Amino acid sequence: MASVEEVKRRHEASLMKIRGVVGVGIGRKDGKDCIRVYVAKDTPKVMSAVPKDLEDVPIEIVVSGPFKAL
Repeated sequence: MASVEEVKRRHEASLMKIRGVVGVGIGRKDGKDCIRVYVAKDTPKVMSAVPKDLEDVPIEIVVSGPFKAL
């Protein structure tokens, strides 16, 4: 099985193309590594567009609001 870092690297560009996604990272969910997808708003359209997992790596959606560069 590929590492969570490899899976994130392979899919980050396609995840970022989903309207409403503002970031992609790595975290832990239920004691397992996961890919965190940060979204600006919790809308049904965004939630249905983001997959539940990629290559057996679970995805956790985090509603963060928009990111701003400092």
